Amino acid sequence: MRPEQDLLGILADARDRARTLHGWNSGPERIYDLLRTATKVRAMEISAGVTTDVPWESVLGQLVAWHHDQPVGTGACSEEDAAEIVLAAVAAQRFDPLEASIRSGVYEVHMTRGDFRVRHRWDASAEVADMLLEQDARPTSVPPLSDAERKWISSQVVGSRSGPPLEVLEAAVQRAAATIEVYRQSVPEGQVPDSFQLGEGMTAGDMTSVLAVITGIASLSEHTAHRLSRLEATLAHMPTSQLLAVIAEMCPNVSEAHQALVVERLTYRPGRSCRTSPLISHDGVVIICPPLLTPRAVDAIMLRSATHAPGGFGRIGREQGARATAWADWLRAAPGALVAERVPAARTDGGSAGDLDVVVVDPARRLGLCLEIKWPIEALSLHEGMKVESWISSAARQLDRLRGELRSGAASARLPRSWPSFDSISWTWCVGTPQQLTTRPLPVPDMHATSLRYVQALGTPPDLGSLVTALRSPDLPARGVHFGVRKRSISVGRHRVHVDALGIRTSSWRPRFGERVSLDIDCLTRHVNSSGQPAEPLRARCLCVLSGRRYIPCR
Repeated sequence: MRPEQDLLGILADARDRARTLHGWNSGPERIYDLLRTATKVRAMEISAGVTTDVPWESVLGQLVAWHHDQPVGTGACSEEDAAEIVLAAVAAQRFDPLEASIRSGVYEVHMTRGDFRVRHRWDASAEVADMLLEQDARPTSVPPLSDAERKWISSQVVGSRSGPPLEVLEAAVQRAAATIEVYRQSVPEGQVPDSFQLGEGMTAGDMTSVLAVITGIASLSEHTAHRLSRLEATLAHMPTSQLLAVIAEMCPNVSEAHQALVVERLTYRPGRSCRTSPLISHDGVVIICPPLLTPRAVDAIMLRSATHAPGGFGRIGREQGARATAWADWLRAAPGALVAERVPAARTDGGSAGDLDVVVVDPARRLGLCLEIKWPIEALSLHEGMKVESWISSAARQLDRLRGELRSGAASARLPRSWPSFDSISWTWCVGTPQQLTTRPLPVPDMHATSLRYVQALGTPPDLGSLVTALRSPDLPARGVHFGVRKRSISVGRHRVHVDALGIRTSSWRPRFGERVSLDIDCLTRHVNSSGQPAEPLRARCLCVLSGRRYIPCR
């Protein structure tokens, strides 16, 4: 058996053992016991000032998924049983991403003296670039607590069950709405417009309004629990009817049907993800778990939850495709560049060979760039990030097929009449995404891939030639300068597994046209968000699997 298969079998056994724990024999109310236990452990960690790499949002999501996958028994889930399951969920955040990365080919596995050595198969520079570009896109400040919220929080006592008065809740919702907008406006490649159709007549603006209510409740609960040093009390739970009544009060401009539709889409079901359906429903009660809600991910939440509806995936895909005009808008700023979109290619028999999504030409230098644009929903998990990688590979094959027909003369591109002929231009071929670079080698030769976020960070190109050079030889973070690769060890049963993990050394890197940035080595200190809590992962698909999805800051 190859080392990869041997290790995958060991990881599968570890996952299966977690599903045989005694606590799963308890009744359906165990979900609240599990979440409360996990938030209590998280509270102990924070109160003790201990910094760990445990991604609690992933742990909580794992508990929800396991609960829905396991048969329901009877009786209460004891504190000891709940703690055992929570510890298994923490361990799973090391095992599951490792397994997924091995299966997708991201890692290669060797066996050395009975231990497994797991290394990156490809250069991780693009991965680090995405982390740093995402960090750079984060807003540096968000709206603070209002006076009304601060005063109410300071008046609360341990064990209090009273909810906030209307004026405090309104202040929390207004702050959440402003925070969401700050995050959405900070995205370099643009936010989903409020008019974006999410199906059944509901717009992105409608869903954002309702999300602000739920996020406001979660944030108020979190701040109150911090003040009381009781983070196990962060779980807000109420009858679903009560949540809908609060939403109706706070969102008078959103129809009741759309209010209910948002809650349904945000409620976890098997087959959904807690990243995008973070509400947990139990016996007519809805649980709001603050770590699962983040204003940074609102656009991804509304888009992915919309794909759950019948026909939603195709509709959202078409709507997302319309956002690709942002590429053409940016390219038009290049001096001397001519830009066209959706250039048709016809075969010699008159049939369609497809379209060139974006074509850019410098007529004076006879340089050209053909872009195949894909606009997937932002990845919020390792699995979703790998799916985007697959999209990029698929797009490269699609563009290569059309390129082959154009080169052979089997098809011709119908460029604008004033442009030079297709055969007189030296072409560069590239796949473009909104946020994500690819770490994998593309499956076809002489093809490149980049992201709008990356090229925007370059600034306005001085000419098309400079942009082409940057695509062919991208300026990426350097190993040993901007990041390091460390060996981190974990135990899986009786085995030791030594895994490559990324550590960021400096946040000063930014891509440049035709040059390398200075070799400053500064410790990355921006790993805590504005509320003083551990920051969200710099990049959802970070391959630092030992920390779930988080990068590992240098010590």
